[in-house]
Amino acid sequence: MAGEIEQEILHILEEAIKRELAAYKLYSRGEELADKPELKQIFAMLAKEELGHETLLKQVYYDYKKRLGLKVLHHDDEA
Repeated sequence: MAGEIEQEILHILEEAIKRELAAYKLYSRGEELADKPELKQIFAMLAKEELGHETLLKQVYYDYKKRLGLKVLHHDDEA
């Protein structure tokens, strides 16, 4: 079973994943609303980067859980 520090690290990773998804949604909305192509492009780039961060953080999260010997459900079921 994971100790207090490990649980806190998992919580930090979970929160980071949520924040990356929120940033993705924010930038995607900015892309929808932007009237200038260059601004639309910037928002699209930022949204794509946030998805990349989310993917990376999820991988770190699941790998960490596995290393701790904790059950890992389907990636979309957690975090």
